[in-house]
Amino acid sequence: MKKYLFLIVIILTGSSSLKAQFDTQLSNYWATISYYNPAYAGQSRNLEATLMNRIQWMGMENTNTPRTTILTANMPYQLLGRIHGVGAVMYNDRSGLFSVTAYYGQYAWKKKMLKGDFSIGLQGGYITQSFDGAGVDIKPPDGGNDYHSPDDEAIPTTPVSGNSIDASFGIFYTKEKEKWFAGLSVNHLLKPNIDLDENHIYEIPRSYYFVAGYNIQSNNPLLELRPTVLLTTMEMSSLYLDPDSLTERIETNTLKAMLRNSQVDVSVRLIYDKKFWGGLSYRYGDAIVLMLGGKFKEIEAGYAYDFPISRIIKVSTGSHELFLRYNMELDLKKKGKYKHKSVRIL
Repeated sequence: MKKYLFLIVIILTGSSSLKAQFDTQLSNYWATISYYNPAYAGQSRNLEATLMNRIQWMGMENTNTPRTTILTANMPYQLLGRIHGVGAVMYNDRSGLFSVTAYYGQYAWKKKMLKGDFSIGLQGGYITQSFDGAGVDIKPPDGGNDYHSPDDEAIPTTPVSGNSIDASFGIFYTKEKEKWFAGLSVNHLLKPNIDLDENHIYEIPRSYYFVAGYNIQSNNPLLELRPTVLLTTMEMSSLYLDPDSLTERIETNTLKAMLRNSQVDVSVRLIYDKKFWGGLSYRYGDAIVLMLGGKFKEIEAGYAYDFPISRIIKVSTGSHELFLRYNMELDLKKKGKYKHKSVRIL
């Protein structure tokens, strides 16, 4: 039996309410801030479109490694003499037998404040979760007796799915002269419940994000140092089962090693001539990340390799992440007095 699929079965059948993370972690988080914070929409003077793909935990045998694809786009626009921001996010994550797809629209209200740019953003959309019950194999690895009856209602035997509306909220502030920025956001604000079927209800947890960064200009005009930090606090997602359908229970502490609700990413990149960059990132207790990238005219591309430092290093060679971004500068000052300088110090 596939180890990863067996773990999914344990999660499904082990407790009437188990907790797990929902949102995907990204190493190039600085390249797609609008994924975390809708207030970032239109925060630069550019039309931005970013495609990001992540393959996690390569090297595991007999598993379907998690794969995530994210597409974001945002731009500023002028209405009634004021600059606003709009954006869109498409998200797809495939982890074993689970799959999540979401589509979001974003709006950001902007105002000059304390010699900087302040923004409040809202996000709304539609999210779908599915589980391929047809792929479940409940036989133990040694080929002995089944752990569960094939008739156990707690284990889906066919594909199941559900959907719900979803919303997020964020604030963002940039100080152009001091070359720093900071943002706070909460995703999955409504904690939507997704009814997979009559026996399984998935509750999506709230996720809280704080992101900040600073530009440091060296004595060499061609070199810049750009440190950034992402602090994530996640509530634990819940999968509620019908207790009457359970044939066996396990102690929830066997899964505690999997569950964590906070993480910190600290990154430093060295930029050469605003065209090429390389850097390192540290994700507390999880990975050390190597980052490389470059820019040619309106196109920017970047790569990150996560070298695991947790116990998962015993079974995984690491994770790979690649993004491609298009930037087109927009000049809105011709139509109004609002000076919207680029805050793209990432």
